[in-house]
Amino acid sequence: MGTSFKHYLAASRDAESPDDAALRKVFEAEIRLGLQYHDARVARGLTQRQLSDLSGVPQADISRIECGGGNPTEATLQRLARALERRLALI
Repeated sequence: MGTSFKHYLAASRDAESPDDAALRKVFEAEIRLGLQYHDARVARGLTQRQLSDLSGVPQADISRIECGGGNPTEATLQRLARALERRLALI
């Protein structure tokens, strides 16, 4: 008997502890942040290397940020936002 990924996720959420739920929220926020930078870069027609050249942020760091990883500083996020001609709003 197979199950869909959607059912698997629902079951895993039902079984998670409060600590697991808090950790999930952190990861979801990091992924959303990364996707916003990725989408802005693609909308400008830039590669990660080009964004790196414009911002001074290493390409490997850009890759990690776009994938929801790393621990970027506000200064790094600000440099990327300026290079992307976007405004950074930390909430």
